[in-house]
Amino acid sequence: MTREQMDALMARGEFPDGNVPVQLVETHISWVLLCNTKVYKIKKPLKLSFLDFSSQAKRKYFVEQELLLNQRLAPKVYLRALPVYLHEGRYRIGGTEGELVDHALEMKRLDNALEMDVRLAQGKVGRTDIDRILEVLIPFHRNAEIIRGRVTAVELLADFADVAQIQTFCTSTMGEERGADLGASLTYVEAFLAEQAALIEQRDREGFVRDVHGDLHAGNIFLTQPPTLFDCIDFSPHFRQIDLLNELAFFTMELEFAGYPDLGEHLMERYNSAFPVIRNAAEQRLYLFYKLYRANVRMKVNAIRVQQTQDAAERAKRLELFAGYFKLYIGYWKALQASSL
Repeated sequence: MTREQMDALMARGEFPDGNVPVQLVETHISWVLLCNTKVYKIKKPLKLSFLDFSSQAKRKYFVEQELLLNQRLAPKVYLRALPVYLHEGRYRIGGTEGELVDHALEMKRLDNALEMDVRLAQGKVGRTDIDRILEVLIPFHRNAEIIRGRVTAVELLADFADVAQIQTFCTSTMGEERGADLGASLTYVEAFLAEQAALIEQRDREGFVRDVHGDLHAGNIFLTQPPTLFDCIDFSPHFRQIDLLNELAFFTMELEFAGYPDLGEHLMERYNSAFPVIRNAAEQRLYLFYKLYRANVRMKVNAIRVQQTQDAAERAKRLELFAGYFKLYIGYWKALQASSL
Protein backbone atom coordinates (compact mmCIF):
# COMPACT_ATOMS: atom_id res chain seq x y z
CA MET A 1 0.00 0.00 0.00
CA THR A 2 1.11 3.56 -0.70
CA ARG A 3 1.28 6.42 1.79
CA GLU A 4 -1.92 7.86 0.29
CA GLN A 5 -3.70 4.54 0.80
CA MET A 6 -2.42 4.33 4.37
CA ASP A 7 -3.68 7.84 5.06
CA ALA A 8 -7.11 6.82 3.71
CA LEU A 9 -7.07 3.71 5.90
CA MET A 10 -6.22 5.86 8.93
CA ALA A 11 -8.91 8.45 8.14
CA ARG A 12 -11.85 6.33 6.98
CA GLY A 13 -10.80 2.69 7.28
CA GLU A 14 -12.51 -0.17 9.08
CA PHE A 15 -10.68 -2.31 11.63
CA PRO A 16 -11.55 -5.57 13.39
CA ASP A 17 -13.22 -5.64 16.80
CA GLY A 18 -14.03 -1.93 16.81
CA ASN A 19 -10.40 -0.86 16.89
CA VAL A 20 -9.74 2.79 16.17
CA PRO A 21 -6.42 3.99 14.66
CA VAL A 22 -4.48 6.34 16.91
CA GLN A 23 -1.13 6.75 15.16
CA LEU A 24 0.66 5.75 11.95
CA VAL A 25 4.33 4.89 12.39
CA GLU A 26 6.58 4.52 9.35
CA THR A 27 9.70 2.35 9.31
CA HIS A 28 11.97 1.92 6.29
CA ILE A 29 10.14 -1.28 5.27
CA SER A 30 6.69 -1.18 6.93
CA TRP A 31 3.66 0.83 7.99
CA VAL A 32 2.57 0.29 11.60
CA LEU A 33 -0.92 1.38 12.64
CA LEU A 34 -1.34 1.77 16.38
CA CYS A 35 -4.94 1.30 17.51
CA ASN A 36 -6.50 1.34 20.94
CA THR A 37 -5.94 -2.36 21.72
CA LYS A 38 -4.26 -3.77 18.59
CA VAL A 39 -1.44 -2.99 16.19
CA TYR A 40 -1.63 -3.63 12.43
CA LYS A 41 1.56 -3.90 10.39
CA ILE A 42 1.61 -3.69 6.58
CA LYS A 43 4.76 -4.19 4.55
CA LYS A 44 5.78 -1.59 1.99
CA PRO A 45 5.91 -2.66 -1.68
CA LEU A 46 9.73 -2.60 -1.83
CA LYS A 47 12.54 -4.54 -3.43
CA LEU A 48 15.90 -3.93 -1.79
CA SER A 49 19.22 -5.76 -1.76
CA PHE A 50 18.22 -7.69 1.37
CA LEU A 51 14.44 -8.17 0.91
CA ASP A 52 11.71 -8.40 -1.70
CA PHE A 53 8.18 -7.21 -0.83
CA SER A 54 7.49 -6.11 -4.40
CA SER A 55 4.38 -8.23 -5.07
CA GLN A 56 1.21 -8.79 -3.11
CA ALA A 57 1.92 -12.54 -3.02
CA LYS A 58 5.36 -11.94 -1.53
CA ARG A 59 4.00 -9.57 1.08
CA LYS A 60 1.39 -12.16 2.07
CA TYR A 61 4.11 -14.80 2.43
CA PHE A 62 6.29 -12.58 4.61
CA VAL A 63 3.38 -11.48 6.79
CA GLU A 64 2.71 -15.15 7.44
CA GLN A 65 6.42 -15.77 8.06
CA GLU A 66 6.56 -12.89 10.51
CA LEU A 67 3.59 -14.31 12.37
CA LEU A 68 5.03 -17.83 12.49
CA LEU A 69 8.56 -16.81 13.49
CA ASN A 70 7.53 -14.32 16.18
CA GLN A 71 5.07 -16.70 17.77
CA ARG A 72 8.14 -18.62 18.95
CA LEU A 73 8.85 -15.84 21.47
CA ALA A 74 5.65 -13.78 21.66
CA PRO A 75 2.63 -16.02 20.94
CA LYS A 76 0.25 -13.80 22.93
CA VAL A 77 1.29 -10.70 20.97
CA TYR A 78 1.39 -12.00 17.38
CA LEU A 79 -2.23 -12.91 16.67
CA ARG A 80 -3.08 -13.47 13.00
CA ALA A 81 -2.57 -12.49 9.36
CA LEU A 82 -5.48 -10.60 7.78
CA PRO A 83 -6.39 -9.45 4.25
CA VAL A 84 -6.82 -5.76 3.44
CA TYR A 85 -9.71 -4.96 1.11
CA LEU A 86 -11.00 -1.91 -0.74
CA HIS A 87 -14.78 -2.07 -0.43
CA GLU A 88 -17.18 0.66 -1.56
CA GLY A 89 -14.42 3.25 -1.48
CA ARG A 90 -13.13 2.39 1.99
CA TYR A 91 -10.19 0.29 3.07
CA ARG A 92 -10.91 -2.51 5.50
CA ILE A 93 -8.63 -4.84 7.44
CA GLY A 94 -10.27 -8.27 7.64
CA GLY A 95 -13.55 -9.46 6.19
CA THR A 96 -14.17 -11.08 2.81
CA GLU A 97 -15.73 -8.43 0.55
CA GLY A 98 -14.11 -6.07 -1.91
CA GLU A 99 -10.89 -5.88 -3.90
CA LEU A 100 -7.93 -7.53 -2.17
CA VAL A 101 -5.18 -4.90 -2.00
CA ASP A 102 -2.73 -6.14 0.64
CA HIS A 103 -2.14 -8.12 3.83
CA ALA A 104 -1.69 -7.09 7.45
CA LEU A 105 -0.30 -8.63 10.60
CA GLU A 106 -2.47 -8.19 13.70
CA MET A 107 -0.71 -7.85 17.07
CA LYS A 108 -1.76 -7.09 20.61
CA ARG A 109 -0.78 -3.56 21.62
CA LEU A 110 1.49 -3.39 24.65
CA ASP A 111 2.19 -0.46 26.96
CA ASN A 112 4.89 1.68 25.31
CA ALA A 113 6.12 2.75 28.73
CA LEU A 114 7.41 -0.82 29.14
CA GLU A 115 9.69 -0.69 26.08
CA MET A 116 13.20 -1.52 27.24
CA ASP A 117 14.86 1.28 25.28
CA VAL A 118 12.46 3.79 26.86
CA ARG A 119 13.25 2.49 30.33
CA LEU A 120 16.98 2.49 29.57
CA ALA A 121 16.77 6.17 28.67
CA GLN A 122 15.04 6.76 32.01
CA GLY A 123 17.72 4.82 33.92
CA LYS A 124 15.13 2.26 35.00
CA VAL A 125 16.73 -0.99 33.77
CA GLY A 126 18.76 -3.10 36.17
CA ARG A 127 20.33 -6.52 36.49
CA THR A 128 17.04 -8.05 37.61
CA ASP A 129 15.53 -7.05 34.25
CA ILE A 130 18.45 -8.70 32.43
CA ASP A 131 17.94 -11.86 34.48
CA ARG A 132 14.25 -11.92 33.54
CA ILE A 133 15.11 -11.52 29.85
CA LEU A 134 17.57 -14.41 30.10
CA GLU A 135 14.83 -16.61 31.55
CA VAL A 136 13.13 -16.22 28.16
CA LEU A 137 16.17 -15.98 25.89
CA ILE A 138 18.26 -18.94 27.07
CA PRO A 139 15.50 -21.58 26.64
CA PHE A 140 14.70 -20.07 23.23
CA HIS A 141 18.34 -20.37 22.15
CA ARG A 142 18.68 -23.89 23.57
CA ASN A 143 15.67 -25.10 21.60
CA ALA A 144 16.25 -23.11 18.39
CA GLU A 145 16.81 -25.07 15.22
CA ILE A 146 20.49 -25.81 14.56
CA ILE A 147 21.61 -24.63 11.13
CA ARG A 148 24.56 -26.14 9.25
CA GLY A 149 26.75 -24.49 6.65
CA ARG A 150 25.18 -21.03 6.87
CA VAL A 151 27.96 -19.01 8.55
CA THR A 152 31.44 -18.83 7.02
CA ALA A 153 34.36 -16.42 7.26
CA VAL A 154 33.86 -15.55 3.59
CA GLU A 155 30.21 -14.55 4.09
CA LEU A 156 30.99 -12.60 7.24
CA LEU A 157 33.66 -10.65 5.37
CA ALA A 158 31.25 -9.90 2.52
CA ASP A 159 28.71 -8.51 5.00
CA PHE A 160 31.35 -6.55 6.90
CA ALA A 161 33.09 -5.10 3.83
CA ASP A 162 29.83 -3.54 2.61
CA VAL A 163 30.62 -0.66 4.98
CA ALA A 164 33.18 0.50 2.40
CA GLN A 165 30.31 2.22 0.61
CA ILE A 166 30.28 4.92 3.30
CA GLN A 167 34.03 5.58 3.41
CA THR A 168 33.76 8.78 1.37
CA PHE A 169 30.93 9.97 3.62
CA CYS A 170 32.99 9.07 6.67
CA THR A 171 35.96 11.07 5.40
CA SER A 172 33.86 14.12 4.56
CA THR A 173 32.04 13.98 7.89
CA MET A 174 34.70 12.84 10.34
CA GLY A 175 37.91 13.89 8.58
CA GLU A 176 40.74 12.25 6.63
CA GLU A 177 42.17 10.43 9.64
CA ARG A 178 38.88 8.73 10.47
CA GLY A 179 38.30 7.80 6.83
CA ALA A 180 41.74 6.20 6.83
CA ASP A 181 40.88 4.37 10.06
CA LEU A 182 37.83 2.87 8.40
CA GLY A 183 39.93 1.61 5.49
CA ALA A 184 42.56 0.19 7.84
CA SER A 185 39.92 -1.58 9.91
CA LEU A 186 38.61 -3.33 6.79
CA THR A 187 42.11 -4.56 5.97
CA TYR A 188 42.53 -5.80 9.53
CA VAL A 189 39.19 -7.62 9.59
CA GLU A 190 39.96 -9.38 6.31
CA ALA A 191 43.12 -10.84 7.86
CA PHE A 192 41.34 -11.57 11.16
CA LEU A 193 38.57 -13.56 9.51
CA ALA A 194 41.03 -15.53 7.43
CA GLU A 195 42.74 -16.53 10.68
CA GLN A 196 39.42 -17.37 12.36
CA ALA A 197 37.93 -19.42 9.51
CA ALA A 198 38.65 -22.74 11.22
CA LEU A 199 37.07 -21.59 14.50
CA ILE A 200 33.99 -20.27 12.70
CA GLU A 201 33.58 -23.61 10.89
CA GLN A 202 34.17 -25.52 14.14
CA ARG A 203 31.39 -23.61 15.87
CA ASP A 204 29.13 -24.38 12.93
CA ARG A 205 29.84 -28.12 13.36
CA GLU A 206 29.26 -27.88 17.10
CA GLY A 207 25.77 -26.42 16.67
CA PHE A 208 26.30 -22.81 17.71
CA VAL A 209 24.65 -21.49 14.54
CA ARG A 210 20.90 -21.47 15.09
CA ASP A 211 17.68 -19.97 13.76
CA VAL A 212 17.22 -17.27 16.37
CA HIS A 213 15.91 -13.69 16.58
CA GLY A 214 18.44 -11.82 14.44
CA ASP A 215 17.52 -8.31 15.61
CA LEU A 216 17.78 -8.59 19.37
CA HIS A 217 18.19 -5.23 21.10
CA ALA A 218 16.40 -3.08 23.67
CA GLY A 219 14.08 -1.55 21.07
CA ASN A 220 12.61 -5.00 20.43
CA ILE A 221 11.91 -5.93 24.04
CA PHE A 222 9.00 -5.05 26.30
CA LEU A 223 9.69 -5.49 30.01
CA THR A 224 6.38 -7.21 30.65
CA GLN A 225 5.90 -10.19 32.96
CA PRO A 226 7.60 -12.22 31.50
CA PRO A 227 9.56 -10.00 29.06
CA THR A 228 8.32 -9.96 25.47
CA LEU A 229 10.97 -10.30 22.75
CA PHE A 230 9.41 -9.30 19.43
CA ASP A 231 10.06 -8.26 15.81
CA CYS A 232 12.57 -10.92 14.82
CA ILE A 233 13.92 -10.85 11.27
CA ASP A 234 11.43 -12.51 8.94
CA PHE A 235 12.63 -11.31 5.53
CA SER A 236 16.04 -13.03 5.36
CA PRO A 237 17.28 -16.29 6.89
CA HIS A 238 20.81 -14.99 6.29
CA PHE A 239 20.42 -12.41 9.06
CA ARG A 240 18.47 -14.66 11.42
CA GLN A 241 20.36 -17.97 11.17
CA ILE A 242 23.53 -16.86 12.93
CA ASP A 243 26.07 -17.81 15.57
CA LEU A 244 24.66 -17.30 19.06
CA LEU A 245 27.63 -15.01 19.74
CA ASN A 246 26.43 -12.75 16.93
CA GLU A 247 22.95 -12.54 18.46
CA LEU A 248 24.29 -11.78 21.93
CA ALA A 249 26.86 -9.29 20.63
CA PHE A 250 24.12 -7.15 19.10
CA PHE A 251 22.29 -6.92 22.41
CA THR A 252 25.39 -6.14 24.46
CA MET A 253 26.75 -3.70 21.86
CA GLU A 254 23.51 -1.73 22.05
CA LEU A 255 23.62 -1.77 25.86
CA GLU A 256 27.14 -0.32 25.67
CA PHE A 257 25.98 2.28 23.16
CA ALA A 258 23.19 3.28 25.56
CA GLY A 259 25.79 3.73 28.31
CA TYR A 260 25.25 0.49 30.23
CA PRO A 261 28.30 -1.73 29.63
CA ASP A 262 27.80 -3.24 33.11
CA LEU A 263 24.43 -4.66 32.03
CA GLY A 264 26.05 -6.19 28.95
CA GLU A 265 28.76 -7.78 31.07
CA HIS A 266 26.16 -9.12 33.50
CA LEU A 267 24.12 -10.54 30.63
CA MET A 268 27.09 -12.42 29.19
CA GLU A 269 28.27 -13.69 32.55
CA ARG A 270 24.85 -15.11 33.44
CA TYR A 271 24.19 -16.44 29.94
CA ASN A 272 27.59 -18.12 29.63
CA SER A 273 27.25 -19.74 33.04
CA ALA A 274 23.93 -21.30 32.04
CA PHE A 275 24.69 -22.03 28.38
CA PRO A 276 28.44 -21.81 27.61
CA VAL A 277 29.06 -20.16 24.24
CA ILE A 278 32.45 -18.63 25.12
CA ARG A 279 34.79 -21.37 26.30
CA ASN A 280 38.23 -19.93 25.68
CA ALA A 281 40.18 -16.81 24.70
CA ALA A 282 39.72 -17.45 20.97
CA GLU A 283 35.94 -17.44 21.32
CA GLN A 284 36.15 -14.32 23.48
CA ARG A 285 37.94 -12.59 20.58
CA LEU A 286 35.28 -13.84 18.18
CA TYR A 287 32.60 -12.36 20.43
CA LEU A 288 34.46 -9.04 20.34
CA PHE A 289 34.56 -9.26 16.55
CA TYR A 290 30.79 -9.73 16.47
CA LYS A 291 30.34 -6.55 18.51
CA LEU A 292 32.51 -4.78 15.93
CA TYR A 293 30.39 -6.38 13.18
CA ARG A 294 27.16 -5.10 14.77
CA ALA A 295 28.53 -1.58 15.30
CA ASN A 296 29.57 -1.68 11.63
CA VAL A 297 25.97 -2.34 10.57
CA ARG A 298 24.46 0.37 12.78
CA MET A 299 27.08 2.88 11.66
CA LYS A 300 26.44 2.11 7.99
CA VAL A 301 22.65 2.27 8.26
CA ASN A 302 22.72 5.66 9.94
CA ALA A 303 25.24 7.03 7.44
CA ILE A 304 22.99 5.96 4.58
CA ARG A 305 19.93 7.52 6.22
CA VAL A 306 21.79 10.82 6.71
CA GLN A 307 22.37 10.92 2.97
CA GLN A 308 18.82 9.89 2.06
CA THR A 309 16.73 12.21 4.23
CA GLN A 310 15.93 15.83 3.43
CA ASP A 311 14.54 16.62 6.88
CA ALA A 312 17.05 18.70 8.86
CA ALA A 313 16.06 17.33 12.26
CA GLU A 314 16.19 13.76 11.05
CA ARG A 315 19.58 14.36 9.43
CA ALA A 316 20.95 15.80 12.67
CA LYS A 317 19.63 12.83 14.66
CA ARG A 318 21.08 10.29 12.22
CA LEU A 319 24.40 12.09 12.05
CA GLU A 320 24.67 11.99 15.84
CA LEU A 321 23.89 8.27 15.83
CA PHE A 322 26.43 7.66 13.05
CA ALA A 323 29.13 9.47 15.04
CA GLY A 324 28.27 7.48 18.18
CA TYR A 325 28.40 4.12 16.44
CA PHE A 326 31.59 5.11 14.63
CA LYS A 327 33.26 5.85 17.97
CA LEU A 328 32.11 2.49 19.32
CA TYR A 329 33.30 0.75 16.13
CA ILE A 330 36.78 2.25 16.40
CA GLY A 331 36.94 1.25 20.07
CA TYR A 332 36.06 -2.36 19.27
CA TRP A 333 38.57 -2.46 16.43
CA LYS A 334 41.38 -1.24 18.67
CA ALA A 335 40.37 -3.67 21.42
CA LEU A 336 40.39 -6.54 18.92
CA GLN A 337 43.87 -5.56 17.77
CA ALA A 338 45.09 -5.34 21.37
CA SER A 339 43.60 -8.74 22.23
CA SER A 340 46.01 -10.48 19.82
CA LEU A 341 49.13 -9.05 21.47
